[in-house]
Amino acid sequence: MTRLALAAVLALALAAPAAARTPAARYSFGRQGGNIAPYTVTISTTGAVTTSGPVKVGRTKLSGRQLAGLAKTLDAAGFSTLPATTFCLGTLPDFASDWVAAGSQKVSVRGSCSPRFARVWNALTGAVRLSSG
Repeated sequence: MTRLALAAVLALALAAPAAARTPAARYSFGRQGGNIAPYTVTISTTGAVTTSGPVKVGRTKLSGRQLAGLAKTLDAAGFSTLPATTFCLGTLPDFASDWVAAGSQKVSVRGSCSPRFARVWNALTGAVRLSSG
């Protein structure tokens, strides 16, 4: 085996345990754009809840039952069929958008014209007990 191939194998072997220690995001949601500070809340596959930006959560760990309930809500709301971006009538460019990401899909809505998105948003924010920072 050449030195370069050996170095590549060694690098992959060392990186694998580090990647395994960092749980992947199951759900993320937050606010972006407009003239308000953005924030992100991430719920990992293990239920760990982390935040960035001016936001607080009252719950930093979700149970398996809560994660299953969120999955059921996203499915019932047809999250996978929502358009990637929705700008509701009457919203201005300086309005922030709320967004939710699940798996490889991210949905962003500016305004309050999407009841299905609102259902998902309310389930996520309620699960983590979201409050403004």
